[in-house]
Amino acid sequence: MILTKQERIERLLAHEDATWHWRYWGLFFSLVAVAFISYQTSIYLPLILFAVYFPQLCVAWCKTKVLLTFNPDPRYRRWIYSDFIVEWFIFLLFICLLAAYHTGLLTIWPLMVMLVTGTIGGLLFSYMVTRIVLTFDQHHVTNRMFDEAKTERRAHEKTSS
Repeated sequence: MILTKQERIERLLAHEDATWHWRYWGLFFSLVAVAFISYQTSIYLPLILFAVYFPQLCVAWCKTKVLLTFNPDPRYRRWIYSDFIVEWFIFLLFICLLAAYHTGLLTIWPLMVMLVTGTIGGLLFSYMVTRIVLTFDQHHVTNRMFDEAKTERRAHEKTSS
């Protein structure tokens, strides 16, 4: 059963309402880990990326699982999975690049070029996935649509209270 766009938005909003505490606890523990790591030697600096981004990656995985329930089409599932897998791969690549920098295998300029290239590549791939999925699933909810729905809900809650 394929859900309509509004049903998908409602499920995503319900999912976000149910998991908001994971975001804040993840942020709290990330800040604690960053504070602890920053007082250690510089060899541990790549762990800051892990401590800050890993909770966000977990939230992205939970959202991916919700998105996978919207459409049973194998193409849809493959593209949704691939979007998360590329995000996970870029995360691992960044940790490896930072570790290579701190061990002296990379200098700052090649590191910066690779980090910027990886970031832009990840954003472009996510944009491409959204465009491709929209060609065969007209009810797909993009991040922009979801953000607009959250903003609209907040505005409605303010006016109704």
